[in-house]
Amino acid sequence: MSARQQSTTDSARVASPPGPAPVRVARRVHGGLVEYDGYSNGAWSYPPDHGGHASRIFIDVDDARLPGVPTC
Repeated sequence: MSARQQSTTDSARVASPPGPAPVRVARRVHGGLVEYDGYSNGAWSYPPDHGGHASRIFIDVDDARLPGVPTC
C-alpha cells in the first residue's frame, strides 16, 4: 500500500509502509479509479497513521464498505 496526498494515483506519495500489515482507517472517500490485477475501484481510505489516502484495492477486508468507517 502507498499512501498518497490526495485520493488519486497522480498525487504525491507520502508513505509506503511495509506490508502486509494492519492499518487503522479513519474515513473513506471516493477518488480516482485504480486498476490492479484485474480489479478496478474508485474507493479510497484515509489511514491517518500514514498521512495520506490509500486505494481500497490494497486494503484486504471482507466488506469493501468498511463498516463503521464514515464516508467523507
